Amino acid sequence: MPDVIACPDPACGAPARIVDRWTFGSTSGPVEHVKTGCERGHWFTPTVDSLGLRPAAVPARGAPVTERPALVPAP
Repeated sequence: MPDVIACPDPACGAPARIVDRWTFGSTSGPVEHVKTGCERGHWFTPTVDSLGLRPAAVPARGAPVTERPALVPAP
């Protein structure tokens, strides 16, 4: 995944890559999480909401998944 963001550690500021994404169900609906790793070795698994990114579009039930949409900065 080529998604690059700032490291979630506020004291770091190094570029970080989103290396994995998944969604957990909750009583308030699905919550998308990401795994990030920065150039300085920090690893985090924050929610997409905490990073200020919009969640990836979820395909309609039964629709074929051809590729994962990228996370994009919220407007």
